[in-house]
Amino acid sequence: MSRVFNNSFLAVAMVLAVVSCKSASVDCVVKGTVQGVKDGAELVLYDDWNKWKVISTTTVENGSFEFRPRVSAPTHVYLYAENPEDVYANPYDGGQLKDFFLETGTIFVEVHAEDENDMATGATGTILNDAFHQILAADPDAREALWEGAIRDEQTNLLALVYADDFPDDLTRASEIIDRLSPDLAKNYKKYISTLKKSLVRRAEAAERKKTALEEEVSLVGRHYIDMAYPNTDDIPVRLSVVVDDPDTRFIILDFWATWCLPCVKSIPMLKDVYAKYHDKGLEIYSISQDSKAKEWKSYVEENEMTWINVSANSGSKVYKDYGIEIIPRVFLIDCKTGEILVHESQPDLDGILSNLLP
Repeated sequence: MSRVFNNSFLAVAMVLAVVSCKSASVDCVVKGTVQGVKDGAELVLYDDWNKWKVISTTTVENGSFEFRPRVSAPTHVYLYAENPEDVYANPYDGGQLKDFFLETGTIFVEVHAEDENDMATGATGTILNDAFHQILAADPDAREALWEGAIRDEQTNLLALVYADDFPDDLTRASEIIDRLSPDLAKNYKKYISTLKKSLVRRAEAAERKKTALEEEVSLVGRHYIDMAYPNTDDIPVRLSVVVDDPDTRFIILDFWATWCLPCVKSIPMLKDVYAKYHDKGLEIYSISQDSKAKEWKSYVEENEMTWINVSANSGSKVYKDYGIEIIPRVFLIDCKTGEILVHESQPDLDGILSNLLP
């Protein structure tokens, strides 16, 4: 599970977790206050290291909540809001709020859920969480040294299981990090380690397939665009050639995307900026969504004020073969005067390109 933290904007406040010990298990009280979430929304703690089991659930009441989970050993958890489409505007990754550790002590988790980057800031108040938070908050250039220091420290050696997950494309490096876990911890977390290693193998294989697909991708720059017609959010087919032939349109951005694609979603603010800046000068955007759930796609387009042309084409549609789409996002720029494709990239600098074409 990524700390992204996918692939969604929310608005929350602060979470307070108090953990106290009892004989064979740890009684936990997780309290918090919430802003921007409707009363009655269900909140869930998922155990990342135990087959994603639900540790505890609760509901938001009068802007606050309380969990009372029981855990027998420190574990890595994710805090989620269930049914995020009913309780948030623009949720990411199905309502994910934070990931942190349940362990003995008092844990503070401050959540600002409409800030996507906030999902990756962890928690504070206990040994593992303080170390984790410091790493996540550090400058990227200093982060690896902090990871190394935490893994060497006996008290925070368990962070190796999270650090290894940061190397999906480097199976050798990830395995080396896991193998540095102390013998006792390696024994106690044997089942999860086995699951993690299998997951890393699958992810490494997927990364290799993606790399191969990118290497084999044929650039369409210099070729004539291929026409298409797909239904917009009003279920009315929009033909690309009609947009190209519009005398007010000088250039068209073709944007292949989906609401579940985090890099695609991250590009939306950029698309909104260039559309506002260049639309009156002759720019149009024709976005092709790969979403299979029309209701969710339409709601997303409306809520995010994507006011350009938006159409939907499922993954088996002819357009993906025509344009050689194996991976999204994919962006094309069409010159309407010639029909020529000028740009074929994943995430081009459209503002820089358009500033020269539409000064």
